[in-house]
Amino acid sequence: MPDIALRGIPDAVHRELKASARRNHRSLNGEIIARLEASFGGAPLDPQALLTRIRQRHETLGPLDLSEDTLREMRNTGRP
Repeated sequence: MPDIALRGIPDAVHRELKASARRNHRSLNGEIIARLEASFGGAPLDPQALLTRIRQRHETLGPLDLSEDTLREMRNTGRP
């Protein structure tokens, strides 16, 4: 895999990249690569695969009780 070096990156851009890398749990290099890949469109979206992943994730959550009483209780106990 080829390497490249970036020079002359403005301080503000460098700070933002580092902050974004921390938020995304990536290295600075990983953040830059992810942004470059995203800028070129990346892999085409497979809607069926995405729906399958969403359904699998939903199954692990179990039933959600979002009744008015539950939401009020969550709000009153400080849960966002």
